[in-house]
Amino acid sequence: MDSQAIHQIRHFDRFYTQLFRLTDKYHLHTTLTLVEARLLLEIGENHRNTAVQLTQALTIDKGYLSRLLTKLADRGLLQRTANPVDKRTKILVLTTAGEASLATINERADEQVQHLFANLTPTETQQVLDAMATIQAHVQTKPTDE
Repeated sequence: MDSQAIHQIRHFDRFYTQLFRLTDKYHLHTTLTLVEARLLLEIGENHRNTAVQLTQALTIDKGYLSRLLTKLADRGLLQRTANPVDKRTKILVLTTAGEASLATINERADEQVQHLFANLTPTETQQVLDAMATIQAHVQTKPTDE
């Protein structure tokens, strides 16, 4: 890949990060960071209910994940229960407060997308969706040399 292509990709990355405000301290005006919000999503909607599943899905350090899960549990958003099949692991479940936080995040994320795309025509919206699908089809989330 030539340096101009790399520059364009990095420019798009900065644009996307700013557009969706991914560097804000708290995600979508909640009291959660982006990573904490993503953990709630993975546990609540994608049914990744063990630390191993979360580590693999998010390519996140085990120690960092452990600290984040403890923080979410201490805030009453997450409960760790014994795994009846494997006593070495815990099953992660959102509490009622965690489910409410996830619902708020999802509502605000939907509103954010609605706002960002409000001025696009249906054709322009479809073009963006097609471009997104192309990126997802051609770019792997993990480097092939790992």
